[in-house]
Amino acid sequence: MVKQNQLIEEYYEEDDGDLEFVPPLYYESDERLVLIAVLMLLEQRYRLLKSMTPEDILDEIDDVMNSFKDELIGTATVKVDNAAWDAHLKELIEWNIPVMGYVEQDTSMYQVMVDSLTGLVNRLRDDLKSKARFFTEAMSKDDFDIKPNFRRAFQSLVDGVGNNLIYVKEKNHRKVLKFIYGEDKLYKWYHMNDEKVCDWCIAQGNEAPRRIDDWEYDHPHGRCILEPIDDTYSAEYYALLT
Repeated sequence: MVKQNQLIEEYYEEDDGDLEFVPPLYYESDERLVLIAVLMLLEQRYRLLKSMTPEDILDEIDDVMNSFKDELIGTATVKVDNAAWDAHLKELIEWNIPVMGYVEQDTSMYQVMVDSLTGLVNRLRDDLKSKARFFTEAMSKDDFDIKPNFRRAFQSLVDGVGNNLIYVKEKNHRKVLKFIYGEDKLYKWYHMNDEKVCDWCIAQGNEAPRRIDDWEYDHPHGRCILEPIDDTYSAEYYALLT
């Protein structure tokens, strides 16, 4: 009985709020442009499916979601790669580092994003299929509302793509720093001194200096920075400048 009640609450969940496919303002402008591109794809599927009956969804959901998955992964990968490269190129130019042959772009997070998006689409497909089947078999007279499902998919998509781009840019930034200052340079963690700083970041700031690869990454949209303990350049970067 408990399980049945939980299912009913899920499938009859009310959602009277607006569903806008707009990136959150806490992302940077380049990250928002990437998110706009992938959220447009999610909105297209929402507008397509919300006009369907539960029976129609059961018939068509697999084809709709398979095409969505392919288009989403392709678009996200290209957009994230382009945005990450633009940020990387800007930093190379700032430090007078030639584009080719010195600091290659990091792409290690891309497969993580692909796996995340694949799981997102599969979950949305299964949820919608299960919900449609429930309404069909129960012959419910209530409105069939897929908005709650797409609201959850919206947040997962924003996090999966937006945070991935943030980490890719940070990985590229750390590769540039290692070229400039050397692999063994020690760094100190600095945080903002205001009421928004969390206990974890404060604890990081109290840690002793260490190599950049030994530091964890800041929160997405975090304000902490890593600074080298001195301005001595690596031999490779010094030779490049001279």
